Amino acid sequence: MLISSFLSHQYKKARRSSIWQKNKALNVLIFIVALIILVEVIGFSLILAHGWHELFPEAETLSSFYKISAYYFLGSFALRFFMQQLPTMEIIHYQLLPIKKSTLIHFILIKGKINFFVLLSLIVFAPFTFMQVAYYEGNNAAWLWLIGMMLIDLTVNNFVFYLKRQLVNNLKTVTTILVLLGLTVTGDVLKWYSFSDLFAQLIVAALRHPLLWLVPPGMLAASYLINYRFLYKRLYLEEISTKKSALLHENRFGYLQRFGLIGEIMLLDIKLYMRNKRTKSMLYLTPIFWAYGLLFYPSDQYTSDSGFMIFVGIFISGYLTITYLQSAFAYEGSYYDFLLSSGIDFEQYIKAKLTLGSFAIGVSYFITLPYLYFGWQILLINTATAIFNLGFVTPMMLYFATYNKKAIQLSRGNAFNFQGMSTVHWLTMLPVFVLPTLIYLPFKWFGHPDYGLLALVAIGLITMAFRSFLIKFIRQNLLEKKYIMATGFREKN
Repeated sequence: MLISSFLSHQYKKARRSSIWQKNKALNVLIFIVALIILVEVIGFSLILAHGWHELFPEAETLSSFYKISAYYFLGSFALRFFMQQLPTMEIIHYQLLPIKKSTLIHFILIKGKINFFVLLSLIVFAPFTFMQVAYYEGNNAAWLWLIGMMLIDLTVNNFVFYLKRQLVNNLKTVTTILVLLGLTVTGDVLKWYSFSDLFAQLIVAALRHPLLWLVPPGMLAASYLINYRFLYKRLYLEEISTKKSALLHENRFGYLQRFGLIGEIMLLDIKLYMRNKRTKSMLYLTPIFWAYGLLFYPSDQYTSDSGFMIFVGIFISGYLTITYLQSAFAYEGSYYDFLLSSGIDFEQYIKAKLTLGSFAIGVSYFITLPYLYFGWQILLINTATAIFNLGFVTPMMLYFATYNKKAIQLSRGNAFNFQGMSTVHWLTMLPVFVLPTLIYLPFKWFGHPDYGLLALVAIGLITMAFRSFLIKFIRQNLLEKKYIMATGFREKN
């Protein structure tokens, strides 16, 4: 009875929400589009499963798909970690009622199993099961295979939920696990070993020895129990209603206050990034973009002196700073009026943002130093582009940010969310990525690519020397635009 009541409450909440009531036509349209996409995915999955044996020889038909399944689970983990919301309820309202805590937790955990990604996995694996595995291994083995794949998928689902909950309580644990996963992928890409081959061998062994299929339900049960115990220890009103963030204690970055107003502004920006959903999403994405070079540096298709490598270098060291500075004022749109009326020194205000942006470039550069593994030329490219980012890109991005008039809603996630973004955001990308490539290419065409790198370094160092002048220039433009920006930030979109 309780479960049916919970489901009824969730349904009524969705139906009565202001978003549904105000945008019924839009919601119906989204539903139709989603249904069309779902039908197309089902059709594509059926076609692929039906013709898979034609793509690979008979001896490799199943093993090739098992290898791809390993990458599917890794990709599913990454997408879920950044896009999937935690299953939640308004626990406080139920905590005051005579309902067992275990019942609430079980409902939350089971509710989390019903989501788009689980449905997608079923659509991907089911056709292959009955068209390929059943043909080669028999119906019984096919059913075991499908159930095993779905149990592994649900285990990944539980693992993602646990990590996302740990982000608030134990960031070190999450960081360690993500680093280990990153090393696993890196080792596979660099051919130190083959994670996909190992996964395929385990699946083949399970098909030969059905008792091994007891491992996936054991993994699922263990992941479910870990989530259950984690929630059981924290399902109290004091834990739920606390206003303090475990990610950032008041004194963790308190030393920044020693640097006066600049340090205090930097401290506020760090807190803003650590405490809001949209900015945290960007931080979580940063390690993926640090690893961007792994897609290109090992490839023979791109030589180390090609102009595209300049783009990669700018992207690796500058992603975090670019995303921060291009919306540096829009992030504060909800309280921008307060800033204008507080008598803040805008020169110090701009210096603080440039300093924090420069610090992010420095951190990105040192974290990506292991790219030296691919050769000294790669290190020189990353160094030159990092200096160019420090000197030229940071003040340029902050200058263009003064033309942004749309406040960013920090409570929303970052995945596929373009709220608060305007034409200015996209136009600023052109000089950031195209200009350094255009500077470098003429030197490369005349046979002196190293001189092109020196030109980027020279531009970065020259603009660093004129940093004080650029700060005053940005300040003047900000003073001219501040009321236009404030008017735009007040408009809710």
